[in-house]
Amino acid sequence: MAFFIASKLFWLVFAPSHFLALLTIVAAILLNTRFDYIGRKLAVAAAVLFIVLGILPTGAWLAQPLEDRFTRPAWPSHVDGILVLGGGLHTQILVARRAPATERSEARLVSAYELARRYPNARVVFSGGSGRIGGVGGVEAQAAKYIFGQMGLDPRRLTLEGRSRNTWENVLFSKKLVKPRPGDVWVLATSALQMPRAMYVAERLHWKMIAWPTDYETARKQAHDFTDIPANLRLADAAFHEWIGLLAYR
Repeated sequence: MAFFIASKLFWLVFAPSHFLALLTIVAAILLNTRFDYIGRKLAVAAAVLFIVLGILPTGAWLAQPLEDRFTRPAWPSHVDGILVLGGGLHTQILVARRAPATERSEARLVSAYELARRYPNARVVFSGGSGRIGGVGGVEAQAAKYIFGQMGLDPRRLTLEGRSRNTWENVLFSKKLVKPRPGDVWVLATSALQMPRAMYVAERLHWKMIAWPTDYETARKQAHDFTDIPANLRLADAAFHEWIGLLAYR
């Protein structure tokens, strides 16, 4: 619990876009005080940070090494189970509107369903609780159950894990729930960005898995759109989050 709360408080301040906003606010306040010289320096720093995060392809530079670390292998000859990690499913919107809403998680659900169709005897496990302090926003497993049902997945094949709050707990609680046997073949489906951290956790917990990355954010070669500032900031946040997560977990 302490690590979870500490990580959330850290990210509240040091997510790149949050830190940029905080720096701008502090600079604006100081410019109207006797510490205006500090405010000017902070304003310059905020402008530079805005260019680095919002205009330059910094997010892509940080994301691509993570997304390149694991590539999809050939289709395995046999699969016993498919573990899908949550992230970006808006259960609160689903409950309110009776229609699913996602951010970057569509592809992992589609990929998991594709795997489930190809391996009809494989068990499908979705792991995702609420990643917010106090559980605000609902449990992602509820939204996953609804979406998989819309796709046509047999509910008898689906196992839901709804207690986990982060990647470590995703893998830990899922392993305790399904109790994989030695020799079982399990596929891990999550975003390519999150995959290095997820596979590191699986290795630490002695659960051998096949990486099946989804939800790619970058191409091998792509033209950078310096005008799409919101997308550039979002990708910088996501990539920075994964690098910090890898360091923290290690």
